[in-house]
Amino acid sequence: MKVLVLGGAGFLGANMAASMMANGHAVHLLDRQFDVVSSTRILGDAMGVHLQDARDTGQIVSLVERHKIDCVINLVSTLLPSSPFEAFAQEMLHVTLPGFRLLNELSERSVKYVYFSSGGTVYGTHKAGKKSESDLTLPINHYGFAKLLYEEYISLLSRTRGLNSLIIRPSNPYGPFQDPTRKQGIIAVALDRIRRGEEIEIWGDGSVVRDYVWVKDLTFAVTALIEVSAWGQTYNVGAGVGHSVNQVISAIELIVGKKARLAYKPARVVDAPDIVLDISKIKSVIEYDPVDLRVGLERYIGNADVR
Repeated sequence: MKVLVLGGAGFLGANMAASMMANGHAVHLLDRQFDVVSSTRILGDAMGVHLQDARDTGQIVSLVERHKIDCVINLVSTLLPSSPFEAFAQEMLHVTLPGFRLLNELSERSVKYVYFSSGGTVYGTHKAGKKSESDLTLPINHYGFAKLLYEEYISLLSRTRGLNSLIIRPSNPYGPFQDPTRKQGIIAVALDRIRRGEEIEIWGDGSVVRDYVWVKDLTFAVTALIEVSAWGQTYNVGAGVGHSVNQVISAIELIVGKKARLAYKPARVVDAPDIVLDISKIKSVIEYDPVDLRVGLERYIGNADVR
């Protein structure tokens, strides 16, 4: 399969490309810059590297036609869970609307589409326990709402235009190429600051629970779903186990052998207290056995210089 990864130079994009190429797919990467992966073999193994803006729908459509792309994987987003309305408005203008235009063009050309949504923010706080794909989606921040809006438009085109799509709701991924300066991804940020002896800001008392997934388990799962043609579905992809922020930091301290300097700040209303994903649906479709947090952390910390 010929695949185009939008956001191919980012943390998830680089790992997604590596997974697809390892399984023999021809991968094209598109991004505005390639600094994150410029020192890796991923660029050399890619079928094509395209320095382009994902907002330029016309250029992407031209690229899709020129290289006979079969599937587009979209990883582009500028928001964080804490993003205010102003950032949300910019996302709508510069990311979401161009993305909607691209979706219409792809549906006309029978190009398949994979969208990375968010398992950590679309569900909200209305239900205790693990979140399944059939649960209500009631996000409590702009990030989750933006993701859900995109999901809804994909579903509309799937119903009305025959778009073959796959919606992925990942939990909190961590692993190679994650940038600790982005302020998203507590594991990468905490590891970097513990090693530097710098302070880590914790919003709340550290009891917030999240589901953390080793990024290579996530990309393996998405690759497998594509290969079994699991189109027209939405899948949670996580570890299915929750850990508090305090537990994550303690685990990193134990592996690194160095104490963290913590600064607890007032809790934020945009953070749900407990989000753990139900992964039974994906396990019914592919063989999926994600590693536990300790194993994943040891793998990551042993290779944390890879960014």
